Amino acid sequence: MDKNIAKVSIGLALQSAIINDREVETLVDLYTEPNLDETKRLHDRLVVSLSHFDREIAIWLEPLLAHGRLNLDPKKLTKEMNEMEFLLYNLIYRAGDAQQEINDWMNCIANAAESLADGFWIDAKILLSQALEISRSAPVEHLKSRCDFSHQLDILQRGTEEYFEEMKKYSLTPVIPEGRLEALLRVQKTMLDLMRGRDQTRQKEDEAIGIVIRRLNTAIRLLMNESKELNAACQELQLAHDHLDEIKSTTAEEAKRELRECSGSIEQLEETKALEKNVD
Repeated sequence: MDKNIAKVSIGLALQSAIINDREVETLVDLYTEPNLDETKRLHDRLVVSLSHFDREIAIWLEPLLAHGRLNLDPKKLTKEMNEMEFLLYNLIYRAGDAQQEINDWMNCIANAAESLADGFWIDAKILLSQALEISRSAPVEHLKSRCDFSHQLDILQRGTEEYFEEMKKYSLTPVIPEGRLEALLRVQKTMLDLMRGRDQTRQKEDEAIGIVIRRLNTAIRLLMNESKELNAACQELQLAHDHLDEIKSTTAEEAKRELRECSGSIEQLEETKALEKNVD
């Protein structure tokens, strides 16, 4: 895989690790210098973890490994998950102290089915990983100890594990729209630098940084989606830049400069595409 495309996937894994307070040292090294063997070792260790947060990192790394089948037909799996959503819904109001967990489990299954149907397969994997963890939580296990819930919950737990195991067989390569990769990498690096340097003890600054990070994350998703216009990403970068004005630090000034340059390159790309369209 192209080194720069690899950095996008590693960057998404690093973003997940920072958000969920996982170990980041290995990911930082891989982001600086992608290495397939090291990535595989890290993935293989995390993907079997009992923690959803570890498995989520592994899922973001999977596109680098190029393993598994690529001809997934999601219709059957989506239909089965929609049926499970209905069964979980019927349990919610009888679940007592486990009501919140059953509701969260149902929402993860429902959102995974929707993501799968819409083609967002990596998101579907992550949601199923989260559903698996919730399905094994202490409140659910306590509810399962009751004879009137035991059989049905056992079936639902095994079904959730089977869905996740099925999705694990599929590996996807991120498709970055033509001309957007350089801008995407620059925005991602700026966001990761802000995330790693965030000082949560300075409340006002931390709130502003949080808003900037959310805007940059949205810009990244827009740049990765070919159906989204480039000016939408530019608007997010401008909003992020405006919030950085509230922060007085060298890091913020560097981020502002980087975002101005990114916006300029995206606007130039947009103008080039407009000219090509007119010529056609």
